[in-house]
Amino acid sequence: MQPTAEQQAARDVFASGRDLALIAGAGTGKTTTLMLMGEATVKRGLYVAFNKAAAVDAGRRFGRNVECRTSHSVAYDAVGREYKDRLNNSPHRPSKETAALLGLTEDLDVAPTRLTLAHQARLVMGMVKTYCHSADPEIAVRHMERVNGLDPAAHEFVAAHLLPYAVRAWADIRSHEGVLKFGHDHYVKIWGLSKPRLPGDFILLDEAQDTNPVVEEVFLAQSAQRVCVGDPAQQIYAWRNARDVMTGFPAEHLYLTESFRFGQPIADEANRWLVHAGSPMRLRGRGPADSRVGAVEHPDAVLCRGNSDSMQEVLDHLDQGTPVALTGGGGALRRLAEAAIDLKAGRHTSHHELFLFTTWGEVQDYAEKDREAQTLRSIVHLIDSFGPDTIIDAVDRLCAEEEAKVIVSTAHRAKGREWDTVRIGSGFRQPSVDEFGVGSPLRQDEARLIYVAVTRARHVLDDSSLSWLDGYEKRMSGAGPAVDRRTLIDLPLTGQLKFPGSPVSEFMAEHLPRTGPLYVQFLKFAASLPYPVQPLEVRSPDWAALGHAVDFRIRLSLGSGFGPAVSHGVTNIGSPLPLPGAPDRETRAALFKAGKFLQASVDWHFISPGRFDEEELSRLCFVAAYYEDLYRSGGIRTGSMFDQAKPTTTLTELTEAVPAYAVEDLARQLALADEPFRDLRALPEHAKICGPVFEGSADLGGADADFILDGLLLDCKATRNPRRLGRAELHQLAGYLLLDYSDHYGIDRVGLYLSRQGGMITWPVDEFLHSLGATMPLDRLRGALRRHLRNASR
Repeated sequence: MQPTAEQQAARDVFASGRDLALIAGAGTGKTTTLMLMGEATVKRGLYVAFNKAAAVDAGRRFGRNVECRTSHSVAYDAVGREYKDRLNNSPHRPSKETAALLGLTEDLDVAPTRLTLAHQARLVMGMVKTYCHSADPEIAVRHMERVNGLDPAAHEFVAAHLLPYAVRAWADIRSHEGVLKFGHDHYVKIWGLSKPRLPGDFILLDEAQDTNPVVEEVFLAQSAQRVCVGDPAQQIYAWRNARDVMTGFPAEHLYLTESFRFGQPIADEANRWLVHAGSPMRLRGRGPADSRVGAVEHPDAVLCRGNSDSMQEVLDHLDQGTPVALTGGGGALRRLAEAAIDLKAGRHTSHHELFLFTTWGEVQDYAEKDREAQTLRSIVHLIDSFGPDTIIDAVDRLCAEEEAKVIVSTAHRAKGREWDTVRIGSGFRQPSVDEFGVGSPLRQDEARLIYVAVTRARHVLDDSSLSWLDGYEKRMSGAGPAVDRRTLIDLPLTGQLKFPGSPVSEFMAEHLPRTGPLYVQFLKFAASLPYPVQPLEVRSPDWAALGHAVDFRIRLSLGSGFGPAVSHGVTNIGSPLPLPGAPDRETRAALFKAGKFLQASVDWHFISPGRFDEEELSRLCFVAAYYEDLYRSGGIRTGSMFDQAKPTTTLTELTEAVPAYAVEDLARQLALADEPFRDLRALPEHAKICGPVFEGSADLGGADADFILDGLLLDCKATRNPRRLGRAELHQLAGYLLLDYSDHYGIDRVGLYLSRQGGMITWPVDEFLHSLGATMPLDRLRGALRRHLRNASR
């Protein structure tokens, strides 16, 4: 086959021995391109497939020099064989027997319910399972799954109680003499922890947009040539902890955009969703000439958003006498219906999502009131809409796919498949519109899912259920009230960078358009850093507060106070102005007084060094984080420590309420900062500026950086995964730099400090701007930004 220009370009980069991220759109000949790569060298390579079927298919296509495997088979050869006897002779055990093996001896009272030994054992083994699907080196409280029926405090208590048993379970599983059930995910995790070297001179990782985190860490650690292939716009399993390796992969990025699955009409429809998915890729249809978008009376497949609209489609076809199949079968739906029948009859159920409830009414009430019960709400809607008996009857009447006239599938299960004719089900809803006609933005994960659905058709795509997109795009284009330029210019720098149509983002796209080379450099630096420090014994740490608190703690070590944002927060809580989520006037007065004492405590710390020990300083910083959040968010968020305040609240009570995990976490981050900041702490006072505000900050909704230290503009990031940082963070640094219109601070370097890894990377300003694609010197860029922002404001 004659390769396309894009395929040839990918082959050439591969043949040169360079790492590569190949973004392959739907139907663009990804496997063919991989074969071309394999044929371009005599070196031996390893192709790692998403599943066994893909590995077998690839094995038939690749030459002898490429071994085609799944990650499980590679891990089995390296580690799993040692556990062969346990794999073959490891029976499923009743949960009560597992509880006894773990040392669990009594039920656990968690008001208003009780967790039996069996349920505790299931949760413990679930913690191990979640841990095995993560890149974490240790089991932590956060690995316990969400339990419907428990409030956050109860979750925290149960997870902390069960953590030692999960640690014990993992020790048993790792032992060759262990007695607990041993599975395939266990040896994959053990393999990942061993930091293995994969066999081959090059590694090809397929479906890299939805990669197991264990495999991601192994792949990124290889010294062999690495090629990851996939489509970030088809990442639809992030909710199952799958990771997108491609977007943050430190290598050259190339695209395959010519789709041989469908023609241009379907490609045009797919491109609309790619825009909303945030993908720069645009497809060109090179498939069937009769490809079209339009009505289809008898589709080969109907693709739905979830189980509820899938069931409606199944029932409609059964009513018409049409043989219908449901991808994946109906076993999961049957089990839900049976659980609902038990609860409606007042009987307990062992279903993993409903076991804490005693009646169906309790399930309905909890699903309605708990803001995190989205999955449970969909279950309730399904059961209440159709009734459990109707669901069971429908499942019993399903037929096999090869016997069906139509296949009904969720979009998730349709991934990797294609049909001649496809109709999109009605479950994909448009974003809501408020009473003023202002619409919510379409979520990128939802756009990615619809993109997957519409690209399953070869000849005819019936997307009439998605006709709402026309109106949505009209509103978002500015023809309606959804986008207000006045609102966008009033956003702060970081807020504007979230919107491509904001004045700052438009300026960056025109004047600093090229983040790729700088980003690759940053990613290579991030890959060299150790695993991040983080709380392990807390299910849901307050990551935002910890991020602000470590910034404050570093400021104190540099001899600076908290900065103006905390002062504004204290002032705002004490003012008569309305604040969303704020308590009564007396409580606000108490929080204002506590805030004033907080600020005074910092003064005392500098006047009398040693007055506060390290733990006390960390507690003060954590409290300060909530005053800053009050200022930046314009109110008191749900879950803020100020939620529990009373008219008698004092600063002492607030600092005593700081959780122990926060104190420990801040201490570990500060210890990591000791070496990177040692010389910076020794600078004279005038050379250390914390929380600088810029001349241009008033031209938008605000911009204050973390540090300027002897000309180094430094932003502190407390992220656990620096590979998730990207274009916005680099443009944030550039924005601060350019907003210093008159060069007041004399910035000559910019950089990022990763507080959970203790790593600092810096660039000279000229190199930084050149790498971003600047076409004019710094002073002219600053003048251009000033004019652009002031024109946008007018």
